[in-house]
Amino acid sequence: MSFFQSEQVKENLQDIFDTYQQVSSMTAQLPSMNKEEKLGHIDSCRNLIDKQKNFYVRLCLAATEDTDAADMKTRINALSQAFGYRDLAECMDAMVTTLEQAAKREVDEP
Repeated sequence: MSFFQSEQVKENLQDIFDTYQQVSSMTAQLPSMNKEEKLGHIDSCRNLIDKQKNFYVRLCLAATEDTDAADMKTRINALSQAFGYRDLAECMDAMVTTLEQAAKREVDEP
């Protein structure tokens, strides 16, 4: 069975999509959020990135044996490289760093 035909993979992708939709819908409300809500939103973003990182690692492992996974990994990394990152993992690490900086600013703000 190919990587993308696995029920677990389909469930993981659906979970990532559902989490993304939730985070995305809250982003529009960011200007009106209080400090606690903003920190909660930052945590939700980190949760989404963690799910994406986990999936990417699984994709990389599957890419050694599955041509569809290998193709997807290549395309994802090409897009990441277009933005100046080595691969998606490096891009997501940079996103987490940005979120951590935003959380620190939020906590430090009176």
